Amino acid sequence: MTKIVVFGASGQAGREIAAVAEARGHEVAKIGRNPGVQAAPEVAAGYDVAVSSVVDLSRDPAEFYAQAARSLVASGVRRIIVIGIYPLLETAPGVRVVDAPDFHAEHRPFCLGHAAGVDVLARSEADWLVMSPAGMFGGTSTGTYRLGAADPADKLTYADFALAVVDEIERPTHRRTQVGVASTQDHL
Repeated sequence: MTKIVVFGASGQAGREIAAVAEARGHEVAKIGRNPGVQAAPEVAAGYDVAVSSVVDLSRDPAEFYAQAARSLVASGVRRIIVIGIYPLLETAPGVRVVDAPDFHAEHRPFCLGHAAGVDVLARSEADWLVMSPAGMFGGTSTGTYRLGAADPADKLTYADFALAVVDEIERPTHRRTQVGVASTQDHL
């Protein structure tokens, strides 16, 4: 049994991840979307894994995500899994979706805010992974998923995404990187 704390457990992704982890017999602490709690490193202390699925739209995204990452690193938790976003995935080596010239300018600050959090993790010695759902959430759960390259038209259910996250908690195969998660069926 793994001790897991899920930040953002009141949101759809966090709720599903916590439910799958509990169903598999893990000890799960669920922290709602409370930015003040997310910023407290002592909340994650003593857990084996911290899953972060948080957002605070009232704050500057770069400031918020960098602070959240610093808090998780400072907690000393053994493994950090951050729920990322598709635009930070690479379409070619060193080229992210967000870097495309036709990427929507109004979404860029939020995406770069997420990137600031990833940068904090990358500069740390922590064991971390960013798992980014590909494309859009939707469709019917298949009970399966695929990791790696994805297309913006891909769909993924919250339930299948939660399976991917908990599988990675139970059998860590990716470390100190970002990985995309998509449905195993094309365009559900």
